[in-house]
Amino acid sequence: MKRTLIVVLGALGAQAAGAGVYVELVDRDLTSGKTELSQKIYVQDGLGRFVDAEGRSTLIKDGTLYVIDDADKSYVSFDKATMEQLAKKISETMEQMKEQLAKLPPDQRAQMEQMMPGMSGGEQKWVVEALDTGKSEKVDGRSCRVWDIKRNGELDDQLCVVPYSALPGKENFSVVFANFARVFEEMAKSVPMLSGMMSNEFGAYSKVNGFPVRSRAYEEGKLGNTEHNMRVWREEAIPASMFTVPAGYKQKQMSVGDQ
Repeated sequence: MKRTLIVVLGALGAQAAGAGVYVELVDRDLTSGKTELSQKIYVQDGLGRFVDAEGRSTLIKDGTLYVIDDADKSYVSFDKATMEQLAKKISETMEQMKEQLAKLPPDQRAQMEQMMPGMSGGEQKWVVEALDTGKSEKVDGRSCRVWDIKRNGELDDQLCVVPYSALPGKENFSVVFANFARVFEEMAKSVPMLSGMMSNEFGAYSKVNGFPVRSRAYEEGKLGNTEHNMRVWREEAIPASMFTVPAGYKQKQMSVGDQ
């Protein structure tokens, strides 16, 4: 989910609507050099479809997010009403977690509060910064700018970003990802902790004003074993059927566990 969010948030800086775009992303093992398909993205006319390596799809359409399960021919819709219901359940769950947290020994409680900023009910904030390193590199022949993403002062991700001016058909992404942002903003209105976290995430990633052709995750300041690369960016007409829930699929209700 984290890698998907990086790609989504990194695309917020585009400007208008235009021709369709197909994007293909891969995970690359930094030790062996082996790559595996990670995600396919289809974007056109303000609509977006994201398909993971197992073929599971997420569709963004008309301000609603659909999670499609082809295995049992079902889908879950993430509209405003669902947001409100789910946000209420999440708030209730958080309150229960706070009660459990208060019962822990002081050392365990402090550790959990550090892992989950805001759970203690104090003034902790989720601070996300996008910092231009001033460095440029090349990824698969594309020149890109290196940005450090820090969360609460610690390096968490490093992106190599291609400016939108260098990518054909980039105009589509503004509409699609603005819709994506609105979906989460609706949920965040009812969950104050999420509101602060998501607004900081979106604010930081919009600053890079381009698409990350490479993203690397860090844990406690150390580079992980995998990087996330863009292998294909192609302008093309996307069939309208890519942006619809298949006929006959049944709608299911989303639970807090699913979220």
